[in-house]
Amino acid sequence: MNQSFLNLRLREFTIPAKVLVTCVLLTLGTGYLFALTNVALQVGFKSEEVTLHYYGNEATRRALEEMKAMAEADTDPGVVEEDAMSFDELDESDPVVAETIVPVPSFDALVAEGHFHLFGYTSIFFLCGLILLFAEIKPGLKSLLIAAPFVASVLDIWSMLLTRFVGAGFAWMLMISGAVMASSFLLVFVIGIYQTWFMKPNKA
Repeated sequence: MNQSFLNLRLREFTIPAKVLVTCVLLTLGTGYLFALTNVALQVGFKSEEVTLHYYGNEATRRALEEMKAMAEADTDPGVVEEDAMSFDELDESDPVVAETIVPVPSFDALVAEGHFHLFGYTSIFFLCGLILLFAEIKPGLKSLLIAAPFVASVLDIWSMLLTRFVGAGFAWMLMISGAVMASSFLLVFVIGIYQTWFMKPNKA
């Protein structure tokens, strides 16, 4: 790629190029709003809501232990896989089951969700990073804004698994990584739109 091309700035883009940048940011922004709405409806933004969704409540943990014990009684030790168990197998007349049990995602479900999200995150933040290459900000800050959402996206996927299988304390890791990704995208959106349309081109 020609070095002079990389030295081009958003304010100096041609009108078609500015329209392209704007359409990309507006479309991604709309998609991000829908994604945040989905998180709000399916999981929630509070720590206790995230914990409940991925780790479950006390009734959930007791039910998982009971299912594991029943499975171990029927199979050889070491063959049991918690993620293969189903809450549908529980006896609803049981006192433990009578208490509200929150179904939690299985390992298989989290792997499926994780690989899908990671490919999506990579596409979104590659486009954001590409736009940032032509923004007029300090190189250090530019590098940070490019790298931060990629690091956060990996931590986001790992934090779901850690919250589900290690402990509820990792719910904070999930919330922080999500906040970093959202903040990074918002900054790219504001910088991109402002520098594309509201900064005057340099005079020749």
